[in-house]
Amino acid sequence: MKYLRRRKKGKLYQQWVDMANLPPDAIPREKVTEDKIVSQTDKQQSHLTILYILLGIALVVVCTGLILLLVYST
Repeated sequence: MKYLRRRKKGKLYQQWVDMANLPPDAIPREKVTEDKIVSQTDKQQSHLTILYILLGIALVVVCTGLILLLVYST
C-alpha cells in the first residue's frame, strides 16, 4: 500500500514540476534505505495476508465438500 501512496505522491510532484516550469531537481528525494526495509516487510505482510485468505477459502471448500459428501451418501 505504501508503494501506491509513494507512486501517487511522485506523480503529483512530477505534475507540480511540469506545471510550474521548475527544474527536475525540485522533486524532493525520499529516504531510500528506510523505504526499502519497510517495503520488504510490507511485501511479506501482504503475502502472508493473501496466503491466510487462500487458506481460509480452501478450508471452507473442503468442509463444504465433506458435508455434501456425507449428505448425499446417506
